[in-house]
Amino acid sequence: MPPPVDVTYDMRNATPWSLVGDAFACIFAPPGRVLRVLGRPAFDAGQDIEITLHEGPLRDAMMAYGMRVLALSLVISLVTAALIFLSVRRFLVRPMARFIAAMRGFQDDPENPAKVIRLESGVAEIAGAEAALADLQTELRAALRQKDRLAGLGEAVAKISHDLRNILTTAQLLADRVAAIDDARLARTAPKLIASLDRAVRLCDSTLNFGRAEEPAPVVRRVRARTLIEEARDAVFPDGESAVRLENLAPEDLTVDADPEQALRILGNLGRNARQAIEAAGRSGVIRISAEETDAGVVLTVADDGPGMPVKAVENIFRPFRGGTRREG
Repeated sequence: MPPPVDVTYDMRNATPWSLVGDAFACIFAPPGRVLRVLGRPAFDAGQDIEITLHEGPLRDAMMAYGMRVLALSLVISLVTAALIFLSVRRFLVRPMARFIAAMRGFQDDPENPAKVIRLESGVAEIAGAEAALADLQTELRAALRQKDRLAGLGEAVAKISHDLRNILTTAQLLADRVAAIDDARLARTAPKLIASLDRAVRLCDSTLNFGRAEEPAPVVRRVRARTLIEEARDAVFPDGESAVRLENLAPEDLTVDADPEQALRILGNLGRNARQAIEAAGRSGVIRISAEETDAGVVLTVADDGPGMPVKAVENIFRPFRGGTRREG
């Protein structure tokens, strides 16, 4: 006689989740059980089937199958991990390592053109980063070269200013002697000449001070706007107005709080540039300097009817040594 049945499993209406639960129950059940299994043949090839069997061999077969699946899964996982590792190293780690090496090499020798990174990566994101780094390195190299040139120029200007100050001091002494001569024309011209020499000497001093430390702070005091513009006229037209003339449109009683020396340099430079531009165009013109009091302060406006500035000069107008329209500008 067959042994008594411990558990019955009906596979005719079983769901996948119930089958998974039955499999775990078989694995963790106490040994020695006898199973009764009911099932239906595939494709309805006959009547229902009933099997009675010991659970031990079934458990052993399930464990062997599970171990084979586990081994195959481990092999697939190792192969997949190796492929992922090689791909990440090929397409990400190596480009990033080269990217970092290029940055460190450029840090050690930024003026060497060979230290600029070369575009080699085939990954779009890495290639974009390489292109951005290459542009940054190129611009930085240009900035460093410009800085070196400006440093050399500043040193040369400081030396020239030192010698020029001595020359201007001598000229200032001679101008004082000329002012002492009793002559009507000299009496009108000498004070302007002395004032111009004084401004030139102070400019040399400020240039030397700027080369040593920082530009001195403005010495602000209250001055008449018309007086500033008249002094600017004398600086722009030392030989008298010609085809180009300057109109002083400031009110008589308007005063401003400003550093007279720096304000005169501003107005003189703008007026001189306007005169040169109009004369270079080969025609006559007018430079108008006006002053208007607003809630924010006094606004000085310098305008002219000259030819204007080209686009390239406007784009570089506030960059040192880049805003000129001619070689000497």
